[in-house]
Amino acid sequence: MSDASRRITSIILVTYNKLTYTKQCVESIRRHTQHGSYELIVVDNASTDGTVEWAENESDITLIQNHTNAGFPKGCNQGMAAASGEFLMLLNNDTIVTPGWLDGLLRCLLSDETIGAVSPVTNSASYWTTIPVTYQTIEEMELFASALHAIPDRTKWEERVKLVGYCMLMRREATERVGPLDECFGIGNFEDDDYGLRLRLAGYKLILCGDTFIHHYGSVSFSSEPEAYRKTFENNTNIFKVKWGFHPGEATHIRMDFSTVIRRESHGYKREGCAILEIGCGCGATILHMKQQFPGAAWFGVERNELAARVAEGSGITVFRSSEPDDWVLPDEGLSGIIIGDAHAYGTPQTMKRLVSLLAPGGWIAGCFANRFYYANIKQYLDPANVNAQRQAVMQYTMQQVNQLFVQSGFSYVKVTLAENKPEDEQAYIRMLEQLTDEAISNELTAAYLLVYGRLGHDDGQQETAEQEQAQSTATESSESEAGKQLEEPALVVSTAEDVDELETKTAVPEQKQEQSDEVAEQNDVAFTGERLVVNRTVKQDYSSVYNEHMSRYVFASRLVSGLRVLDAACGAGYGSEMLKRSGAAEVIGVDVDLASLELAKRDYGGTDISFVEGDVLALPFGDASFDVVVSFETIEHVASGADWIKESARVLKEGGLFIVSTPNRTVTNTPIYFEELPFNQHHRFEYRTAELIGELVQHYAVEAVYGQNVYDDSLFPTMRWLRELHGIAPDRAEAHKRTWNPHELIPLHEIKSAEPMYIVAVCRKSKRWPYDARHS
Repeated sequence: MSDASRRITSIILVTYNKLTYTKQCVESIRRHTQHGSYELIVVDNASTDGTVEWAENESDITLIQNHTNAGFPKGCNQGMAAASGEFLMLLNNDTIVTPGWLDGLLRCLLSDETIGAVSPVTNSASYWTTIPVTYQTIEEMELFASALHAIPDRTKWEERVKLVGYCMLMRREATERVGPLDECFGIGNFEDDDYGLRLRLAGYKLILCGDTFIHHYGSVSFSSEPEAYRKTFENNTNIFKVKWGFHPGEATHIRMDFSTVIRRESHGYKREGCAILEIGCGCGATILHMKQQFPGAAWFGVERNELAARVAEGSGITVFRSSEPDDWVLPDEGLSGIIIGDAHAYGTPQTMKRLVSLLAPGGWIAGCFANRFYYANIKQYLDPANVNAQRQAVMQYTMQQVNQLFVQSGFSYVKVTLAENKPEDEQAYIRMLEQLTDEAISNELTAAYLLVYGRLGHDDGQQETAEQEQAQSTATESSESEAGKQLEEPALVVSTAEDVDELETKTAVPEQKQEQSDEVAEQNDVAFTGERLVVNRTVKQDYSSVYNEHMSRYVFASRLVSGLRVLDAACGAGYGSEMLKRSGAAEVIGVDVDLASLELAKRDYGGTDISFVEGDVLALPFGDASFDVVVSFETIEHVASGADWIKESARVLKEGGLFIVSTPNRTVTNTPIYFEELPFNQHHRFEYRTAELIGELVQHYAVEAVYGQNVYDDSLFPTMRWLRELHGIAPDRAEAHKRTWNPHELIPLHEIKSAEPMYIVAVCRKSKRWPYDARHS
């Protein structure tokens, strides 16, 4: 028995009918909680299904019977008043507890005397309390939970400004200091939000324990009365707003979308010793979540609501009540980043530049802007009765507008992420708008808002140049593409072409990968948007990993083109075409659909036997058998049909010609997406898994070698670790077998075991033997 289990916990269940759920919950408590470590109190709110009669006959239950439905808050208060335990547990009767559940929660609660309450993660709850589950039965669920509980993990504890009350363990002294739940919330809803904030104001921390899991059916008491639930929800929302001065879902909201974008874009930036400001920080919920990403940061907030500001200050945040930047006392060296929830308030270049002046070199701003082209906003504009249309136009922005705003404000790198919301019941209206609007904005119709991230170059400071205003349009990605979600599913090991030894000796990636690429002329007047790589100082310094990935591919291809006529498909800025020519190619032609990029390519990289032509790779403006080599890096995922591009590449190649192609590996980059579904990156039409790519290539080529780039060891995939734990296998992999992470190196696929590359590079040869169909041989 653990030390924690020797101390009595009073478990309080408030019931209103649903006896079957109550019995299942109580049975799980008895089965998975150390006898003698708890007392069980049931407060019944006038059930009519036999709950009272059942509880009266259970010797280990203390029953408190109400003759009317007194509501959840009052029932909890009655239970806490009757409790004798040192710890108080409020537990919904529609839960099933799991092996080690109480020990796991007590372990966290007792780890720090300033922790007032803790909760587990689950399968069904609000406020980012859920984790992915795969079980179908109670037995599978208990195995799932046992695997999660097997290794206590403090790194999975996250401080929160509130906890969801379906399962909340509290110190008695904390409840005595704060007082009972507020019974003005009646039947229930938001009493747990209210109580959590009161605990925060009293100086206590609240922790979500990611290493402890219980099952939750969710809202079974309200599910049979949806209209009553709606009215209660609305009424209690208003009660909360009157009491606190803010909406319960706003000041405590965790901006997971901001967290995802900032994690994605700031991977190459310092995490220690930085300073970050959130304008409109509310109670500090987003900052608390982001402290895990930036553990050494100094945090600042701007919040005008006094109660919300006080809650935030309890989390170690320096909070300014004024919205005027002149009133903020910030570090002399400047801020590393600024987060703005309602960015329209700073939607002019003059106002934005005031914020930019607060940034250190390399600093960033992440802002949320309402999207003018969102279908619901368009519907409002078209409503003749809408008298606020002009005001809405001032408060909402297009992608082009926010991109221009950030570029004019001095940012050398800008990326816009579309936060998609596409209700099923609005599909017909959205399709109608798609037919009426320009194709260029079709993706924006379902983006409720725009998340804009802009960064200064390390050597730019507050530099503003005319060249920055010529920056190309911004790349877009779905907010679902957080790195964490990309690795949620286990990797698959895919076998490929068998005979690669001969080619590998010819095309091994040289050790001095950067020796040649460093000589490429820089385009320092062209902004890198995140989609088309540009060789300039900012990219080399701030995005070195992306830069080296692209360079390694062209260095690899450069060893195969000596004396040959080469087509560089989707050449973009043209640096790769220049590298291929300098390596000894007889002639290089770069083709692309973007005229602006081609003009810059001609200006900076054009010359004798190197030219640039406008053209679509699906209908190349060249005759049959025109080239010895076709290079296609990160192209195929952008076209309407990968199979058609492969076929077209074979058409323009001579017999025996080489096709060198790279593409993201969906197993890593878009794990939960089926092939027929749109990837998270909105620029991509689809993405292949390795086997799918090889299956397409062999229709027209002999695949001579396949390489992986940016390889992730299987031990990094969370679901792989969970599956191993589920089967009683240690989740970690022996160090001797782990692959050293080198994101730039091209590794022959046969050398990659229990790992998955983020990118696939294939070398194929066109020969008379292909296409080959074994079914007809």
